[in-house]
Amino acid sequence: MPLRCLLRRSLLPLVLTLTGPIWSLPAQAQLRPNPPAFPRLAQLGDLNPTSPGALRVGCPYQTNTAQERNTGFLDSNASYAIAQIPLSLPDGASIRIEGSYAQVRYFSLQSYDGARAGNYIDALADGRLIALDGATSGANIAALPQDGRYGGRYTVRLRYEAPPARPEDRAPNTLYVGAPSNRISPTRVAKQVVYRIYLPNPDTDFLGNTPLPRIIYSGPDGGEVDFDNTPDQAQCERIRTASTTTRTINPAVFPGRNIQFVPISQTQDSVLYPNGDANYLRAASSLTHGQVVVIRSRRMKTPLLPPAITGAEETRYWSLCHYELGSSAVVHCLADREIVTQDDGFDLFVISPAANRPSRATAAYKVNWLEWGPTRSELIVLRQLLSRPDFEGNYALAVANPDAPVSQTLGRYAPEVSYCDAATFDAVAGSGSGAILAACQAR
Repeated sequence: MPLRCLLRRSLLPLVLTLTGPIWSLPAQAQLRPNPPAFPRLAQLGDLNPTSPGALRVGCPYQTNTAQERNTGFLDSNASYAIAQIPLSLPDGASIRIEGSYAQVRYFSLQSYDGARAGNYIDALADGRLIALDGATSGANIAALPQDGRYGGRYTVRLRYEAPPARPEDRAPNTLYVGAPSNRISPTRVAKQVVYRIYLPNPDTDFLGNTPLPRIIYSGPDGGEVDFDNTPDQAQCERIRTASTTTRTINPAVFPGRNIQFVPISQTQDSVLYPNGDANYLRAASSLTHGQVVVIRSRRMKTPLLPPAITGAEETRYWSLCHYELGSSAVVHCLADREIVTQDDGFDLFVISPAANRPSRATAAYKVNWLEWGPTRSELIVLRQLLSRPDFEGNYALAVANPDAPVSQTLGRYAPEVSYCDAATFDAVAGSGSGAILAACQAR
């Protein structure tokens, strides 16, 4: 494959199962009182010959955050939980998820088919859920559906089919997990269901003061088992052990002197665990080419804090993160609500070692400064979740046209980036973000 294509197809993988330890929360529920479910379920290997040696029921959610395991290009403002489900089910069996609306900016349920490239299947964001009381957010999925309904409950059914091509053909509250399969390999003994949350509300815990969803298996005979009481515990432990011994796959990106943002995310690409509701831009940087990196991006309208709907939201969530390019460890992320904005309506960021920090790269000058990490090369990532389809700054427009410059696909919302030095930055600080970037580019 040509290098240009390889670089374009490289994605920051959210590798949740095979890169370092994943820790489990305490069990939230026990076996549901429908005997004789458990004795019968212990024999499901015989009833399900299409997944020999694999899961019979499934493995409960195990959480993953940047604090627990700093690898896999994670957003430090997010938490992830991953559950394992069988590659196929016996006739008459089913799996459902029961949860509550979390006190967070965004949450979703997403499905993947094994720890292999191109494994994304489907995404069901909070805005598409119908609560048990019948409330729904409507078509504007960039808006917060849970405003005023925190704690409201929902039930989602898993369907072993490919997701419909047309959104209007989707069954309500259904997460599609792909067709059943008997094709197993060392990295593919199960499908996965990932629960993602971004930006918990202030004064809440990392899950937004809401328990993890419950996953419940219903057997062919009607008996039910909560995944927290799975008979697959031995296999779940083997999967957990495997996750501690496999390293993160890093994108084949090499920093050049001509630093620029390019799209890196498509759910259809051959990548590991992309967020189906997200699009990304990335710029590879190196101290070899400059000690200061300056980034300028037009401010986007995101939901207010505390969460409220104004009707003017352009994207649900936006962040800037930078990562160690060699290890995929997150150095730091800034979420939209943490960012100070210049008077001209642009967000201005400076990334540099502390020793090279411009004296005016401070909040007083409305500049967002981030300290360079321990490696010489870093990947700078702009992450956008659930943008309105008619938003001119929707990163999906760049993803759909990866060969075009972002200045063409995103217009006035195209982020700009340049190497700089402290003296040049300080000389024009306070003159506006455009003048600062122009001075850095001119040097």
